[in-house]
Amino acid sequence: MLGALRTAGFLAVLVVAGCSADSGDDAGSGGSGAASGAGGAAGGGGAAGSGGATGGAAGSTTGGAGGAPSGGAGGAGGTGTGGTGTGGTGTGGAGTGGAGTGGGASAKLTSVGSLVVLGDSISDGGGQGPFYYDLLQQDLKKKFPTLSYKNNAQSGSKTSALSGQIKNLPATLPGPVAVCITSGGNDMKAELAAIVTGTDAAARAQMGANISGALGALLQPGRFGAGVSVHVFEANIYDASDGQGNFSANNCAFGKGLPAIPTGAFFTSWNGEIATQVTAKGQWLTDIHGLFAQHGFNHPPKWYANDCTHPNTTGHDQLRRHFYFKITGESLP
Repeated sequence: MLGALRTAGFLAVLVVAGCSADSGDDAGSGGSGAASGAGGAAGGGGAAGSGGATGGAAGSTTGGAGGAPSGGAGGAGGTGTGGTGTGGTGTGGAGTGGAGTGGGASAKLTSVGSLVVLGDSISDGGGQGPFYYDLLQQDLKKKFPTLSYKNNAQSGSKTSALSGQIKNLPATLPGPVAVCITSGGNDMKAELAAIVTGTDAAARAQMGANISGALGALLQPGRFGAGVSVHVFEANIYDASDGQGNFSANNCAFGKGLPAIPTGAFFTSWNGEIATQVTAKGQWLTDIHGLFAQHGFNHPPKWYANDCTHPNTTGHDQLRRHFYFKITGESLP
């Protein structure tokens, strides 16, 4: 019994590392490490879009190596080969999305009228600034000077809050609209007991349903005005321990005295659900689990704040660069 309790307690620590806990020396306003997925965990490729700013061109992609910046959901800190997938062909016109792809591909938008940010504390003050969303706005405005910006992210929120965040967006926005989402980590945190006992399938499915509903609301024709195309870039959930789960040994703000348990399988299953929903809608998986792999506290210099939960200044800079590439297909200097 004691061993089971210690395992359950440790898992609480483990999942908090990938979600939005409002604790830690360097936590901003709390929040989650959730975000959208990559090609590897879900086998890579994207589904057909319904058109897009460029007419819904066909898109293909190959999921990268697990744990690599452009790869899949990653494993227990090791390397693995992501699946290969091919994006379908959009139907053209000013539709509500482009061709969905795996973690290494980009939308290559040549025009962006609005940037929308949704989700949890990664997108709402979590960690050490400058924050990725502020930097990303500045970068995109240099390329697209008339860019409009709206951030409805809410620290500590779960995927169930995305629908409300979307409802509170304006009825019209200049298009094309690029939407960046970080959400899902707090859903994991809320289901610790189920994860421990291996009965978390229903909870994962509910998270997936929440994401699917949010994407459907964003992609509804005319949501931001007649003919305005929408492109969603959803991140998955990262792991500050790089799969090792040794939070207690690294002076994190949680987990003192608890044993190390490998974490890869937990994140793979939850990130796989995110990938499934995003590709099903033909949108853009953004693999921050792979991006941050080998940059946790076990592999300095780390990209996490001292709370082992949120990005530090370097981490936010990397997120900004990654989202910029996913949106434009270009790398920042």
